[in-house]
Amino acid sequence: MKLGIREIVLVVLLMAMPVGAWWFVFRPNSARNAKMTAEIESRQKKLQQLNSATATIGNLKSEISSLEEAIEFFRSKLPSEKEIDKVLKEVWRLAEANQLTTKSIRTLASSPDNLLTDPNGPFAEQPIVMKMEGPFTGFYGFLLALETQPRIVRMREMKIEKPIKVAEGHIKVECEVSIFFERGGKES
Repeated sequence: MKLGIREIVLVVLLMAMPVGAWWFVFRPNSARNAKMTAEIESRQKKLQQLNSATATIGNLKSEISSLEEAIEFFRSKLPSEKEIDKVLKEVWRLAEANQLTTKSIRTLASSPDNLLTDPNGPFAEQPIVMKMEGPFTGFYGFLLALETQPRIVRMREMKIEKPIKVAEGHIKVECEVSIFFERGGKES
């Protein structure tokens, strides 16, 4: 068999067809497929980040609702500004119930350096000074009763002395207590 130019051209053309198909069809498709695969992976990563952020939002909603419940709980423990005298009467009653003689209860002027609350905020504290005398066990009972009150009260300072010429176990106490309240009354 004799190979002529015609046969050689035919063989070259037949071999060039798969090479041309690879060069002009498969190679661009393969590049486009690789680009699309990379884009799909990038979008899947963004979708996973979005899903995790969405799950966090769900947790934040439950966290916010539990914090709102806590705020309402503590708000219920704050008397309004109008009820502060009732709280003072309750403190006086607690002292008497524990066999303490109340010598005086007076309010102190509030100053920003000795308060825990923001002076412009919705909540405030009123410092009061109490002077009492009585048995130590009565004062201990008074502190326990003050601690279990439904209102928020903070013991700031306390001085305990033994009075001269008094029976053993009797003490003289001067203590500073802060009563927290809500300015302007409760919101409806």
